[in-house]
Amino acid sequence: MQVDTNGFHCFKGLVKMLRQGDDLCYQAVKKEDAEKVQSMTKDEAMVYSYIEASGSEGIWTKTIKAKTNLHQSVVQRCLKNLEGKRYIKNIKSVKYPTRKIYMLYNLQPSIDVTGGPWFTDSELDTEFISSLLSIVFRFIASESLPSEDDKPIAPPPKHRKRKSSSKKSSSSSSSSKEKQVSYDQLSFPASYSKYPSLSDIHDFVQNSGITTVDLALSDIKALVDVLIYDGKIETIDDGMSYRVVLGATAENGADLGGDEDGSGGVAWDAYTEVPCGHCSIVDLCKTGGPVSAEECVYFDEWLIQ
Repeated sequence: MQVDTNGFHCFKGLVKMLRQGDDLCYQAVKKEDAEKVQSMTKDEAMVYSYIEASGSEGIWTKTIKAKTNLHQSVVQRCLKNLEGKRYIKNIKSVKYPTRKIYMLYNLQPSIDVTGGPWFTDSELDTEFISSLLSIVFRFIASESLPSEDDKPIAPPPKHRKRKSSSKKSSSSSSSSKEKQVSYDQLSFPASYSKYPSLSDIHDFVQNSGITTVDLALSDIKALVDVLIYDGKIETIDDGMSYRVVLGATAENGADLGGDEDGSGGVAWDAYTEVPCGHCSIVDLCKTGGPVSAEECVYFDEWLIQ
């Protein structure tokens, strides 16, 4: 006499059947999970199976009713009993806030359901987002603009030799004075390559203790994208690094250059479309100066665009 062991184990709840394409497969079930199902009524087990299959996305009560073909009152009674035994739990979805959705008690809802770190109790936490945007912006700004220690002393201009010995001494004294001239450099030179990357920004936020929320690299990327769309920062090095845009401001109106009224905006017109129109060191641009139009690298980029 042959015994259908698969059928026996399915009856005991130790094995469940799955279909992958056209193939029928079997999957082992933990003993405690099998005992849990055995303690349920037939209707409860049916409702539980659909909730279990929904995984971390959860399932709507209306969908449960449609799949089980049970009466609404029966579905509600099963859900109440299962929730009371802590087999399932009711969750809130940011996509469907009015729907009653259930999932297994020991699972965590997916980001699509909870909205990720930007939502608190299914509500968009605008204050938290604004604070992080301001913090990320200020960090990028601090790494984009030179401090007082970074401002170099400009080299003295070259002088032609003079025949008069009397003029030679005066030239020497003026040259020594010119060595002390310090230009007010508002930005790093074009060769500067230490602007912060996405990983640098992520490490700063995680290590600063600003928030207890564990933010992934993709979450920081979302914040950076918002700042780019707002015109506050820009990408460089083929999108690998970021720097602040001249004239951009933090939320509290702290000016980082640009308009004298502190608005931070740059009035774009035919002049400001060329690099000189929004260059932070245009006042220093002259022949023989620290920067000059002949050696400007931004003209080539502008002409290519």
